[in-house]
Amino acid sequence: MAEIEENVPVSSTEELRDIVLRIPGEHFFCESIDVPRNLDPEDFPAYARQALEEEGLSPYPLEQLAWGYFCSIEHGKMILFGASAFKLRQMGWQDLEVFRRVFPSFVSLFVTQFEKPTICFLRHEETLTAASFEPDCPVPTQLFSLPISPEEEEEDRCDETRGKLLSLFSLERFEISPQIVFTGEVSRTSDGFFDFEHFVEDSDEENSPDEIVNLPAELLWDCDVRSLAFKQTEQSRREWVRRRWTAFLAWGVGVAALVVAFVGIRIFENKALARDSEATEKGMQVPLVLESQKLLEKLRQNKLGGIDPFGSLGRLAAHRGGQGDEPHLWFTNAKFDSRNDIFLEGQGRSVEAVNSFIKGLVENGVGNVQTTKSGELKRKIVSSAGKTTFEIQLLLNEEKVIEQANVPSSEVIQEDEGG
Repeated sequence: MAEIEENVPVSSTEELRDIVLRIPGEHFFCESIDVPRNLDPEDFPAYARQALEEEGLSPYPLEQLAWGYFCSIEHGKMILFGASAFKLRQMGWQDLEVFRRVFPSFVSLFVTQFEKPTICFLRHEETLTAASFEPDCPVPTQLFSLPISPEEEEEDRCDETRGKLLSLFSLERFEISPQIVFTGEVSRTSDGFFDFEHFVEDSDEENSPDEIVNLPAELLWDCDVRSLAFKQTEQSRREWVRRRWTAFLAWGVGVAALVVAFVGIRIFENKALARDSEATEKGMQVPLVLESQKLLEKLRQNKLGGIDPFGSLGRLAAHRGGQGDEPHLWFTNAKFDSRNDIFLEGQGRSVEAVNSFIKGLVENGVGNVQTTKSGELKRKIVSSAGKTTFEIQLLLNEEKVIEQANVPSSEVIQEDEGG
Protein backbone atom coordinates (compact mmCIF):
# COMPACT_ATOMS: atom_id res chain seq x y z
CA MET A 1 0.00 0.00 0.00
CA ALA A 2 1.23 3.49 -0.79
CA GLU A 3 2.50 5.73 1.94
CA ILE A 4 -0.22 8.00 3.25
CA GLU A 5 0.02 11.76 3.70
CA GLU A 6 -1.12 12.77 7.18
CA ASN A 7 -2.75 9.39 7.70
CA VAL A 8 -3.31 9.64 11.45
CA PRO A 9 -3.90 13.22 12.63
CA VAL A 10 -1.89 13.83 15.79
CA SER A 11 -1.57 17.60 15.97
CA SER A 12 -3.80 20.01 17.86
CA THR A 13 -7.24 20.86 16.46
CA GLU A 14 -6.07 24.37 15.61
CA GLU A 15 -3.21 23.02 13.48
CA LEU A 16 -5.38 20.44 11.72
CA ARG A 17 -7.84 23.15 10.65
CA ASP A 18 -5.08 24.52 8.40
CA ILE A 19 -4.31 21.16 6.76
CA VAL A 20 -5.67 20.07 3.37
CA LEU A 21 -5.81 16.28 3.66
CA ARG A 22 -5.35 14.34 0.42
CA ILE A 23 -6.31 10.65 0.65
CA PRO A 24 -4.55 8.33 -1.86
CA GLY A 25 -6.72 7.76 -4.91
CA GLU A 26 -6.49 3.95 -4.88
CA HIS A 27 -9.11 3.90 -2.09
CA PHE A 28 -11.74 5.52 -4.35
CA PHE A 29 -13.96 4.19 -7.11
CA CYS A 30 -14.72 6.70 -9.91
CA GLU A 31 -17.64 6.88 -12.34
CA SER A 32 -18.20 9.45 -15.11
CA ILE A 33 -21.82 10.24 -16.03
CA ASP A 34 -23.74 12.59 -18.33
CA VAL A 35 -25.81 15.42 -16.84
CA PRO A 36 -28.48 17.64 -18.43
CA ARG A 37 -26.99 20.92 -19.64
CA ASN A 38 -29.89 22.84 -18.08
CA LEU A 39 -29.29 21.36 -14.63
CA ASP A 40 -29.19 24.03 -11.90
CA PRO A 41 -25.89 24.00 -9.93
CA GLU A 42 -27.91 23.90 -6.71
CA ASP A 43 -29.27 20.53 -7.88
CA PHE A 44 -25.80 18.99 -8.45
CA PRO A 45 -25.64 17.28 -5.00
CA ALA A 46 -29.12 15.75 -5.37
CA TYR A 47 -28.35 14.56 -8.91
CA ALA A 48 -25.04 13.00 -7.80
CA ARG A 49 -26.70 11.37 -4.79
CA GLN A 50 -29.45 9.92 -6.98
CA ALA A 51 -26.91 8.51 -9.43
CA LEU A 52 -24.97 6.80 -6.64
CA GLU A 53 -28.04 5.52 -4.84
CA GLU A 54 -30.59 4.63 -7.52
CA GLU A 55 -28.39 3.80 -10.50
CA GLY A 56 -26.23 1.44 -8.47
CA LEU A 57 -22.93 3.19 -9.20
CA SER A 58 -21.75 2.81 -5.60
CA PRO A 59 -20.56 -0.58 -4.29
CA TYR A 60 -21.41 0.61 -0.75
CA PRO A 61 -24.61 1.95 0.84
CA LEU A 62 -24.64 5.74 0.60
CA GLU A 63 -24.67 6.21 4.37
CA GLN A 64 -21.37 4.27 4.53
CA LEU A 65 -19.74 6.31 1.77
CA ALA A 66 -17.28 9.22 1.82
CA TRP A 67 -17.97 10.77 -1.59
CA GLY A 68 -17.77 13.86 -3.75
CA TYR A 69 -18.09 14.96 -7.36
CA PHE A 70 -16.81 17.36 -10.00
CA CYS A 71 -19.16 18.67 -12.67
CA SER A 72 -18.89 20.78 -15.82
CA ILE A 73 -22.38 21.81 -16.89
CA GLU A 74 -20.89 23.35 -20.04
CA HIS A 75 -19.76 19.90 -21.21
CA GLY A 76 -22.65 17.98 -19.63
CA LYS A 77 -20.27 15.72 -17.66
CA MET A 78 -19.86 14.78 -14.00
CA ILE A 79 -17.38 12.45 -12.33
CA LEU A 80 -18.39 10.78 -9.07
CA PHE A 81 -15.86 9.33 -6.62
CA GLY A 82 -16.28 7.61 -3.27
CA ALA A 83 -14.64 5.36 -0.69
CA SER A 84 -15.87 3.24 2.18
CA ALA A 85 -15.97 5.43 5.30
CA PHE A 86 -15.48 2.33 7.45
CA LYS A 87 -12.33 1.36 5.53
CA LEU A 88 -10.93 4.87 5.85
CA ARG A 89 -11.44 4.78 9.62
CA GLN A 90 -9.74 1.38 9.79
CA MET A 91 -6.71 2.83 8.00
CA GLY A 92 -6.45 5.77 10.40
CA TRP A 93 -8.42 8.56 8.71
CA GLN A 94 -10.72 9.57 11.55
CA ASP A 95 -12.29 12.84 12.68
CA LEU A 96 -12.15 14.21 9.14
CA GLU A 97 -14.32 17.15 10.20
CA VAL A 98 -11.37 18.89 11.90
CA PHE A 99 -9.39 19.41 8.67
CA ARG A 100 -9.65 22.45 6.42
CA ARG A 101 -10.51 20.25 3.41
CA VAL A 102 -10.47 16.50 2.61
CA PHE A 103 -9.91 15.48 -1.04
CA PRO A 104 -8.81 12.46 -3.08
CA SER A 105 -5.17 12.80 -4.14
CA PHE A 106 -6.21 13.29 -7.78
CA VAL A 107 -8.35 16.41 -7.17
CA SER A 108 -5.86 18.76 -8.89
CA LEU A 109 -6.51 16.99 -12.22
CA PHE A 110 -10.00 18.47 -12.46
CA VAL A 111 -9.08 21.54 -14.52
CA THR A 112 -6.81 19.68 -16.94
CA GLN A 113 -7.70 20.11 -20.62
CA PHE A 114 -6.13 18.76 -23.81
CA GLU A 115 -6.63 19.54 -27.48
CA LYS A 116 -6.76 15.81 -28.31
CA PRO A 117 -8.05 12.73 -26.43
CA THR A 118 -5.25 12.14 -23.90
CA ILE A 119 -4.31 9.90 -20.98
CA CYS A 120 -2.20 11.70 -18.37
CA PHE A 121 -0.53 10.61 -15.12
CA LEU A 122 -0.39 12.21 -11.67
CA ARG A 123 1.74 10.92 -8.78
CA HIS A 124 0.97 11.88 -5.18
CA GLU A 125 3.31 10.37 -2.59
CA GLU A 126 3.32 6.63 -3.48
CA THR A 127 0.05 6.66 -5.45
CA LEU A 128 -0.11 6.85 -9.26
CA THR A 129 -3.30 8.03 -11.00
CA ALA A 130 -4.15 7.79 -14.70
CA ALA A 131 -7.02 9.80 -16.20
CA SER A 132 -8.39 10.02 -19.73
CA PHE A 133 -9.77 13.30 -21.10
CA GLU A 134 -11.81 14.12 -24.17
CA PRO A 135 -10.73 17.25 -26.11
CA ASP A 136 -11.24 20.53 -24.21
CA CYS A 137 -13.22 18.86 -21.41
CA PRO A 138 -11.97 19.16 -17.78
CA VAL A 139 -14.00 16.16 -16.54
CA PRO A 140 -12.16 12.82 -16.92
CA THR A 141 -14.01 10.10 -18.82
CA GLN A 142 -12.16 7.44 -16.82
CA LEU A 143 -9.88 7.68 -13.77
CA PHE A 144 -7.96 4.91 -12.00
CA SER A 145 -5.37 4.91 -9.20
CA LEU A 146 -2.95 2.26 -7.94
CA PRO A 147 -0.33 2.19 -5.18
CA ILE A 148 3.28 2.05 -6.32
CA SER A 149 4.96 -1.20 -5.25
CA PRO A 150 7.72 -1.10 -2.61
CA GLU A 151 10.21 -2.39 -5.18
CA GLU A 152 9.42 0.47 -7.57
CA GLU A 153 9.49 2.96 -4.73
CA GLU A 154 12.93 1.78 -3.68
CA GLU A 155 14.22 2.14 -7.24
CA ASP A 156 12.43 5.49 -7.67
CA ARG A 157 10.39 4.36 -10.67
CA CYS A 158 6.81 3.35 -11.44
CA ASP A 159 6.93 1.69 -14.89
CA GLU A 160 5.11 -1.45 -13.75
CA THR A 161 2.28 0.47 -12.08
CA ARG A 162 2.01 2.75 -15.11
CA GLY A 163 1.62 -0.28 -17.36
CA LYS A 164 -1.10 -1.75 -15.15
CA LEU A 165 -3.04 1.48 -15.30
CA LEU A 166 -2.75 1.75 -19.10
CA SER A 167 -4.19 -1.75 -19.45
CA LEU A 168 -7.48 -0.39 -18.08
CA PHE A 169 -7.97 2.04 -21.00
CA SER A 170 -8.81 1.70 -24.70
CA LEU A 171 -5.41 2.91 -25.84
CA GLU A 172 -6.33 3.21 -29.51
CA ARG A 173 -8.61 6.16 -28.68
CA PHE A 174 -6.11 8.25 -26.75
CA GLU A 175 -2.69 9.76 -26.94
CA ILE A 176 -0.55 8.94 -23.91
CA SER A 177 1.22 11.75 -22.11
CA PRO A 178 4.92 10.76 -21.81
CA GLN A 179 5.47 12.65 -18.55
CA ILE A 180 4.39 11.94 -14.99
CA VAL A 181 3.34 14.96 -12.96
CA PHE A 182 4.22 15.01 -9.24
CA THR A 183 2.09 16.83 -6.69
CA GLY A 184 3.66 19.36 -4.33
CA GLU A 185 2.31 21.56 -1.57
CA VAL A 186 -1.24 22.91 -1.49
CA SER A 187 -2.19 26.27 0.03
CA ARG A 188 -5.22 28.52 0.28
CA THR A 189 -4.83 32.00 -1.18
CA SER A 190 -6.31 35.19 0.23
CA ASP A 191 -8.60 35.64 -2.78
CA GLY A 192 -10.61 32.44 -2.26
CA PHE A 193 -8.62 29.89 -4.28
CA PHE A 194 -6.45 26.84 -3.56
CA ASP A 195 -3.04 26.57 -5.25
CA PHE A 196 -1.78 23.03 -6.03
CA GLU A 197 1.90 22.68 -6.96
CA HIS A 198 2.78 20.38 -9.86
CA PHE A 199 6.29 19.24 -10.78
CA VAL A 200 7.12 17.47 -14.02
CA GLU A 201 9.03 14.20 -13.72
CA ASP A 202 12.82 14.69 -13.38
CA SER A 203 12.44 18.43 -12.66
CA ASP A 204 14.36 20.07 -9.84
CA GLU A 205 11.84 20.30 -7.01
CA GLU A 206 14.07 22.66 -5.05
CA ASN A 207 13.11 25.35 -7.57
CA SER A 208 9.68 26.78 -8.30
CA PRO A 209 6.91 24.37 -9.39
CA ASP A 210 6.51 23.75 -13.11
CA GLU A 211 2.81 24.56 -12.76
CA ILE A 212 0.40 26.00 -10.20
CA VAL A 213 -3.11 24.60 -10.54
CA ASN A 214 -5.56 27.21 -9.27
CA LEU A 215 -8.97 25.88 -8.15
CA PRO A 216 -11.80 28.00 -6.65
CA ALA A 217 -12.57 27.26 -3.00
CA GLU A 218 -16.32 27.18 -3.70
CA LEU A 219 -15.93 24.61 -6.49
CA LEU A 220 -13.76 22.44 -4.24
CA TRP A 221 -16.56 22.04 -1.69
CA ASP A 222 -18.15 19.68 -4.25
CA CYS A 223 -14.92 17.62 -4.30
CA ASP A 224 -14.72 17.42 -0.49
CA VAL A 225 -15.61 13.84 0.52
CA ARG A 226 -17.24 14.67 3.85
CA SER A 227 -21.03 14.57 4.29
CA LEU A 228 -23.30 17.11 2.59
CA ALA A 229 -24.81 18.13 5.92
CA PHE A 230 -21.39 18.82 7.40
CA LYS A 231 -20.19 20.76 4.34
CA GLN A 232 -23.27 23.01 4.37
CA THR A 233 -22.93 23.69 8.09
CA GLU A 234 -19.18 24.27 7.83
CA GLN A 235 -19.56 26.71 4.93
CA SER A 236 -22.07 28.73 6.97
CA ARG A 237 -19.82 28.64 10.04
CA ARG A 238 -16.74 29.82 8.14
CA GLU A 239 -18.72 32.61 6.48
CA TRP A 240 -19.94 33.73 9.91
CA VAL A 241 -16.37 33.66 11.29
CA ARG A 242 -15.14 35.78 8.36
CA ARG A 243 -17.90 38.33 8.90
CA ARG A 244 -17.27 38.45 12.63
CA TRP A 245 -13.56 38.99 12.06
CA THR A 246 -14.25 41.78 9.57
CA ALA A 247 -16.62 43.44 12.05
CA PHE A 248 -14.02 43.09 14.81
CA LEU A 249 -11.34 44.72 12.67
CA ALA A 250 -13.70 47.59 11.81
CA TRP A 251 -14.53 48.03 15.50
CA GLY A 252 -10.84 47.99 16.41
CA VAL A 253 -10.04 50.65 13.81
CA GLY A 254 -12.86 52.83 15.14
CA VAL A 255 -11.69 52.52 18.73
CA ALA A 256 -8.12 53.29 17.76
CA ALA A 257 -9.26 56.42 15.92
CA LEU A 258 -11.19 57.60 18.97
CA VAL A 259 -8.22 57.03 21.26
CA VAL A 260 -5.90 58.98 18.96
CA ALA A 261 -8.44 61.80 18.73
CA PHE A 262 -8.80 62.21 22.51
CA VAL A 263 -5.17 61.82 23.56
CA GLY A 264 -3.16 65.06 23.50
CA ILE A 265 0.32 65.32 22.06
CA ARG A 266 1.80 66.41 25.41
CA ILE A 267 0.29 63.45 27.29
CA PHE A 268 1.59 61.13 24.61
CA GLU A 269 5.09 62.57 24.91
CA ASN A 270 5.08 62.31 28.72
CA LYS A 271 4.04 58.68 28.58
CA ALA A 272 6.64 57.96 25.96
CA LEU A 273 9.35 59.49 28.12
CA ALA A 274 8.16 57.51 31.14
CA ARG A 275 8.23 54.28 29.11
CA ASP A 276 11.72 55.04 27.82
CA SER A 277 12.99 55.67 31.33
CA GLU A 278 11.44 52.46 32.63
CA ALA A 279 12.74 50.47 29.67
CA THR A 280 16.25 51.83 30.20
CA GLU A 281 16.17 50.86 33.87
CA LYS A 282 14.92 47.39 33.12
CA GLY A 283 17.40 47.03 30.28
CA MET A 284 20.28 47.55 32.70
CA GLN A 285 19.02 44.61 34.74
CA VAL A 286 18.47 42.24 31.81
CA PRO A 287 22.11 41.09 31.43
CA LEU A 288 22.30 40.23 35.14
CA VAL A 289 19.07 38.27 35.01
CA LEU A 290 20.14 36.39 31.88
CA GLU A 291 23.53 35.51 33.34
CA SER A 292 21.88 34.29 36.54
CA GLN A 293 19.47 32.16 34.56
CA LYS A 294 22.31 30.67 32.53
CA LEU A 295 24.28 29.90 35.68
CA LEU A 296 21.31 28.24 37.40
CA GLU A 297 20.57 26.19 34.28
CA LYS A 298 24.19 25.08 33.99
CA LEU A 299 24.24 24.05 37.67
CA ARG A 300 21.01 22.14 37.21
CA GLN A 301 22.33 20.31 34.16
CA ASN A 302 25.62 19.47 35.87
CA LYS A 303 23.67 18.07 38.79
CA LEU A 304 21.75 15.83 36.39
CA GLY A 305 24.91 14.69 34.64
CA GLY A 306 25.32 17.31 31.90
CA ILE A 307 24.44 16.78 28.24
CA ASP A 308 23.81 13.11 27.44
CA PRO A 309 23.54 12.90 23.63
CA PHE A 310 23.52 9.12 23.34
CA GLY A 311 21.00 8.68 26.14
CA SER A 312 18.74 11.42 24.75
CA LEU A 313 18.87 10.04 21.21
CA GLY A 314 18.11 6.60 22.55
CA ARG A 315 14.99 7.92 24.26
CA LEU A 316 13.91 9.58 21.01
CA ALA A 317 14.69 6.55 18.83
CA ALA A 318 12.34 4.36 20.87
CA HIS A 319 9.39 6.23 19.34
CA ARG A 320 10.36 6.13 15.65
CA GLY A 321 7.95 3.29 14.85
CA GLY A 322 8.72 0.33 12.62
CA GLN A 323 10.69 -2.75 13.57
CA GLY A 324 14.36 -3.53 13.88
CA ASP A 325 16.42 -2.07 11.06
CA GLU A 326 13.35 -0.68 9.31
CA PRO A 327 12.15 2.29 11.40
CA HIS A 328 9.50 4.64 10.04
CA LEU A 329 11.93 7.54 10.33
CA TRP A 330 15.61 8.19 10.98
CA PHE A 331 17.77 11.04 12.21
CA THR A 332 20.34 12.82 10.05
CA ASN A 333 21.51 15.54 12.44
CA ALA A 334 21.10 16.42 16.13
CA LYS A 335 22.34 19.58 17.85
CA PHE A 336 22.25 19.93 21.65
CA ASP A 337 22.02 23.58 22.75
CA SER A 338 21.63 22.29 26.32
CA ARG A 339 20.79 19.06 28.09
CA ASN A 340 17.12 19.35 27.25
CA ASP A 341 17.13 21.61 24.17
CA ILE A 342 17.64 19.54 21.01
CA PHE A 343 17.45 20.54 17.34
CA LEU A 344 16.66 17.39 15.35
CA GLU A 345 16.75 16.77 11.58
CA GLY A 346 15.83 13.63 9.71
CA GLN A 347 13.81 11.80 7.09
CA GLY A 348 10.64 9.73 7.36
CA ARG A 349 8.62 7.32 5.31
CA SER A 350 5.71 9.78 5.30
CA VAL A 351 4.28 12.85 7.01
CA GLU A 352 2.17 10.46 9.08
CA ALA A 353 5.31 8.74 10.40
CA VAL A 354 6.77 12.09 11.57
CA ASN A 355 3.49 13.13 13.20
CA SER A 356 3.23 9.73 14.94
CA PHE A 357 6.81 10.17 16.21
CA ILE A 358 5.97 13.59 17.70
CA LYS A 359 2.75 12.27 19.20
CA GLY A 360 4.63 9.39 20.85
CA LEU A 361 7.12 11.81 22.44
CA VAL A 362 4.33 13.96 23.89
CA GLU A 363 2.04 11.13 25.07
CA ASN A 364 4.89 9.22 26.72
CA GLY A 365 6.22 12.30 28.51
CA VAL A 366 9.55 12.25 26.67
CA GLY A 367 9.34 15.86 25.52
CA ASN A 368 7.48 18.52 23.58
CA VAL A 369 7.99 20.58 20.43
CA GLN A 370 9.15 24.08 21.37
CA THR A 371 7.13 27.12 20.33
CA THR A 372 7.97 30.61 19.11
CA LYS A 373 6.93 33.76 20.97
CA SER A 374 3.80 33.82 18.81
CA GLY A 375 2.88 30.28 19.86
CA GLU A 376 3.83 28.53 16.61
CA LEU A 377 5.45 25.10 16.87
CA LYS A 378 9.15 25.01 15.94
CA ARG A 379 8.88 22.21 13.43
CA LYS A 380 8.98 21.88 9.65
CA ILE A 381 7.75 18.85 7.72
CA VAL A 382 8.25 18.76 3.95
CA SER A 383 6.83 15.95 1.81
CA SER A 384 7.31 15.97 -1.96
CA ALA A 385 7.81 13.37 -4.67
CA GLY A 386 7.97 10.46 -2.24
CA LYS A 387 10.51 12.08 0.11
CA THR A 388 9.64 13.40 3.57
CA THR A 389 12.09 15.47 5.63
CA PHE A 390 11.65 17.19 8.98
CA GLU A 391 13.25 19.66 11.38
CA ILE A 392 12.08 19.78 15.02
CA GLN A 393 13.19 21.87 18.01
CA LEU A 394 12.49 19.64 21.05
CA LEU A 395 12.49 20.29 24.79
CA LEU A 396 13.10 16.95 26.53
CA ASN A 397 11.62 16.15 29.92
CA GLU A 398 13.89 14.64 32.54
CA GLU A 399 13.43 10.93 33.01
CA LYS A 400 11.33 9.94 36.02
CA VAL A 401 14.20 7.76 37.27
CA ILE A 402 16.39 10.88 37.61
CA GLU A 403 13.65 12.80 39.37
CA GLN A 404 13.18 10.02 41.91
CA ALA A 405 16.92 9.95 42.55
CA ASN A 406 16.76 13.61 43.65
CA VAL A 407 14.10 12.96 46.33
CA PRO A 408 15.60 13.32 49.88
CA SER A 409 16.34 9.97 51.48
CA SER A 410 14.12 10.82 54.49
CA GLU A 411 11.11 11.11 52.16
CA VAL A 412 11.92 7.74 50.63
CA ILE A 413 12.17 6.12 54.05
CA GLN A 414 8.83 7.61 55.08
CA GLU A 415 7.19 6.28 51.92
CA ASP A 416 8.62 2.81 52.60
CA GLU A 417 7.40 2.85 56.19
CA GLY A 418 3.95 4.02 55.06
CA GLY A 419 3.85 1.01 52.96
